[in-house]
Amino acid sequence: MPTIWEYANQVAAGDTGSWLAATRRAAILLAPTHPVITLPRRVPVHQVLVQTTSLVVYGRTFGTRARGHVVSGPELAAWVTDHALPGPNAAPGNIAAAVRRLLDTVAGMLRAAGHQVPDPGHRSLHRHSTDPVIQQWHDLTDVDEAFPGPLLCLGVAAMSDTFGPAIV
Repeated sequence: MPTIWEYANQVAAGDTGSWLAATRRAAILLAPTHPVITLPRRVPVHQVLVQTTSLVVYGRTFGTRARGHVVSGPELAAWVTDHALPGPNAAPGNIAAAVRRLLDTVAGMLRAAGHQVPDPGHRSLHRHSTDPVIQQWHDLTDVDEAFPGPLLCLGVAAMSDTFGPAIV
């Protein structure tokens, strides 16, 4: 099992700038509760948690007017509460709208940080980017038969468990 720091460096994918800074900030925020990352065979909850937290930290840091802002745990808790998906008893249209809103919000933060963000698509080898931020976007938003929705939704749920309960 890799430490949170080793896995954050893997998520950074060789970047030496702002994406690396965001993955390291995510590691700082996650280290108290997730000092090591479990690598399961089925659903990679811990990996998706680190990836999603890194993407949100990056967007909140570099996709806002206050560039260089240091994201805090309470700030992430508030963001997660604002973007939590409705529970399983919600109408399917409400869930679909909440997923779309989540994807649009994160894409908007990445665009504000200067990235050209493609629409989510079907996961394939052809959907690759040399930009590690956009590759992370693909990894978390593209779908396939293995998981019924964007992994970003799982990541936000894991963030809610980590940074505080989101009540919807």
